[in-house]
Amino acid sequence: MKLSLKSILPYILAIFILALFITAFYIGNYYFNQTPNEEQEETNTQACLALGCPEGTIYVGSVNSDKYYVCDCHYADTILPENIFCFSSESEAIDLGYVKVEC
Repeated sequence: MKLSLKSILPYILAIFILALFITAFYIGNYYFNQTPNEEQEETNTQACLALGCPEGTIYVGSVNSDKYYVCDCHYADTILPENIFCFSSESEAIDLGYVKVEC
């Protein structure tokens, strides 16, 4: 059996496209899992304080739900002040049965 470029070109193309998808997946995964930079952390800290939480708070949730958010999330603004629950760590929220919602 003689191999020609014409007969193996679809396989080469498929491998190339697969490699592109894998690369895009890893780049996207890396991008979305980045830790917040200092400016984002400062914005979040100010938002926590504005919601009435003590210094050191990084997440808020409602006593009426099982969801928690970073303080500068638009969902956090919808929580009534009397229902705000402040968390100083992600593990604290998870330990209390809360589920993180991305904004």
